[in-house]
Amino acid sequence: MKFQISLQQSIFCILLCLPFLSNAEGKYFEGQILYKNSFVPSSSKYNANQLLKRFGNEATLYFKEGNYLEMYDSGLMREQRYDKTENRIYYSKDDSDTLHWFSASRQAQRILRSEIHPKKEVILGIECDELVNYYVDKTISLYYNSDTLQLNPEWFVNFNFANKNTNTEKMKSLYLKYKIEATDYTTIVTAVSIRPRPVDDNLFAVPESKILVQD
Repeated sequence: MKFQISLQQSIFCILLCLPFLSNAEGKYFEGQILYKNSFVPSSSKYNANQLLKRFGNEATLYFKEGNYLEMYDSGLMREQRYDKTENRIYYSKDDSDTLHWFSASRQAQRILRSEIHPKKEVILGIECDELVNYYVDKTISLYYNSDTLQLNPEWFVNFNFANKNTNTEKMKSLYLKYKIEATDYTTIVTAVSIRPRPVDDNLFAVPESKILVQD
């Protein structure tokens, strides 16, 4: 059970946490990003295939003006969506009619310290700055480029969960890569394609047919 909770929290962080326009134009990314997952076990508890089965191989993110929908190809979760107006995260773990939700104002784990390393890595030909957050039990590194995946940090000012508000206030961007270094394994989530395009607002609406259950 402890392993499943850790994976669920990690998926949310993968989350946590978009047209393809420059900062000079003062506009924000809207469109679709495909992320691929990989895992590096550091103990005999887990292997890469087991973790891939739990997490899935890839996730597709649709983003517009702070709202998002993330679809998973397999694993513990099927989808996750964020409603900016309600400040709620909705998620489903199977194909049932049940949709779980909780407030994104939920208290995050405390960051012990943070570091920013400019121009640390190139992803999809894009030079990225690295934000490293140190926690008691893990280290999380996120890679950003605000010239290409710019967002408005005011969209997430009340999004405490996974420290998304803090991260976006510092970096003002969606991430291209996310790395969690935990005790037994490292999770790496990397953007492999970016498709700037209009996104229909209806994509983020919670289906009326779903049964809502608050966590």
